[in-house]
Amino acid sequence: MILLKERTKSVTHRVLESLNARMNLPDEEKKKYENQVKGFAGEKQFDFHMTQTHPFGIILNDLVLTHRDTVFQIDSLLITNDSVYLYEVKNYTGTYFFKEESFFAESGYKILNPLRQIDRSATYLHNVMLRLGYRLTIHSVIVFINPDFQLYSLLPNKLFVFSNQLSKHLNNLPSQDISLKHEQLELANKLKEFHNENYRPDNLPIYIFDHLKKGIICPICFSIRYTTTRQNYFCTACGYKETNRQAIERSIKEFKVLFPDLMLTTTRIYQWCGEIYSRQHIRIILKKNYQSQLSRHMTYYSEN
Repeated sequence: MILLKERTKSVTHRVLESLNARMNLPDEEKKKYENQVKGFAGEKQFDFHMTQTHPFGIILNDLVLTHRDTVFQIDSLLITNDSVYLYEVKNYTGTYFFKEESFFAESGYKILNPLRQIDRSATYLHNVMLRLGYRLTIHSVIVFINPDFQLYSLLPNKLFVFSNQLSKHLNNLPSQDISLKHEQLELANKLKEFHNENYRPDNLPIYIFDHLKKGIICPICFSIRYTTTRQNYFCTACGYKETNRQAIERSIKEFKVLFPDLMLTTTRIYQWCGEIYSRQHIRIILKKNYQSQLSRHMTYYSEN
């Protein structure tokens, strides 16, 4: 098994994670954030099963691809010599009913049909691969990763894999005693190259720099309660510790995710970090990690 692309939090997840710590999110946005956290946890569970069974092939996680100006996302992709396995991971809990091509919670609440979602992704992926010159069979699989999920359906569906079936499904995939073809490695690398790491959906909440709480967020408990010494940052809520340099570098990355269109300047990062580090300290870190630029007698920083 070759893990070509690690799983990472989406831009939506990272934005909502930061905003949840720095402002009072409306209930609807807070629910979106909770769903992002739950979904990511389910995907990490799926990754654990993958590492335990070591299926043969190349794995790419969290792909964001584009087909004719339409963006689509793939939770996990497994490329073998003759097939591509497209996985959509759902971390649903509770009892659901599948009837008349729709999913219903026990309360009667209707949710988006994951079959339509994965069919859409499979169609777009097929066309992307065709454009690249590859004709491989795509096997779509919807994984219900949570053992506390129950689905009652009128008819069995071969696309569904439940938590107690996942190990058997993965063990039935091609074994590792086959050599991977060069073409499949090429395809995997091209798909990784086409991944849109900075894709930002249109439905992100509205926020501005001046209205957000300033300071450094703990990466473990997401509080903004901390102390610093000459060398280190300490979270007083959970005890997490890192160097001041690491804390500042993390905060710069967070700023860039939240404000991709704002100039990256010493003053902005000084304010963003809660004005606890000197401007000189921040300037040194910016100069080390980014390229300095001059605009209207003001220095800003961009990617090297």
